[in-house]
Amino acid sequence: MKKWLILLALPLVLTLTGCSASNMSAIEEQDDGSRATYLKSNNSVLYSRLGVRDPKMTNAGDLLRAQATLENRWKFKLDFQYKIKWFSADGFEIAPDSRPWTTVMMPGRTQLNVQATAPNPTATRFEIWVQE
Repeated sequence: MKKWLILLALPLVLTLTGCSASNMSAIEEQDDGSRATYLKSNNSVLYSRLGVRDPKMTNAGDLLRAQATLENRWKFKLDFQYKIKWFSADGFEIAPDSRPWTTVMMPGRTQLNVQATAPNPTATRFEIWVQE
């Protein structure tokens, strides 16, 4: 009896394992030919419904300040959380626990400006992570 139960459960387990999403990311070509990643998520449905428009960085003293516009491309509201992560030139995340996730509810086909200031002067780039 246990053998049949295992045989029946195995396809379900394999199917659910295959459905787990890896991290998704949006890569944009810059004017100077370099590439930058702005939006990341491990939820493929949420990722497909959000876009990033007009990402930019400026200096605030010796710290970088980032701004971007999140765009709900779906016609219904989206409830999710976002976090802006900062990285050094060699790709290490800077102060990963310094900023909490921010909860957002975006009506369909709307935009939201998000901003953050780097935690220290070693930051050279940012990424916006989203999750449900």
